[in-house]
Amino acid sequence: MWNFLMSFFIGGAIGASRFGRAIMPALKLVAVGVLIAGLIYTYVVFNAVRERSHHPYVHSHSLH
Repeated sequence: MWNFLMSFFIGGAIGASRFGRAIMPALKLVAVGVLIAGLIYTYVVFNAVRERSHHPYVHSHSLH
């Protein structure tokens, strides 16, 4: 699996055929889109956790 993924990003696994050369840019675009969506999701989740840990949401009795 790792060999396929590494060769996918390098371009050897799919790019050998005519169909592979046609679909390779679309697959790379999807991979970049998934990476960007993951980064946005991570930012939103960490931001929500950080905001929930401040004063209005944390009561004094829950800290003991």
